[in-house]
Amino acid sequence: MPECPPCILIIIALLIVLLIYAFVPGTRTDPKACATNEDCAVFGETGDCNCGCFNTNYRFWTGGGDCFCLAPSSCECVDGVCEGVFG
Repeated sequence: MPECPPCILIIIALLIVLLIYAFVPGTRTDPKACATNEDCAVFGETGDCNCGCFNTNYRFWTGGGDCFCLAPSSCECVDGVCEGVFG
């Protein structure tokens, strides 16, 4: 089997991308993950379906719908999760 130095470089590059994706805040798939309060934002309004606090980098939020949600007044990061503050 011939040596494949470019293959090794491609594998190393893919591993680096996966590590960045796994450990850099905002790239994780968890829509409520956070490190600081600045990572969290209120999405939607009261009455929207699925309103609440999500990571500011969360791109897949969709509002509207037939369900009811009470939107928080602000958000904070509690134990690595964006939580709503009501009041």
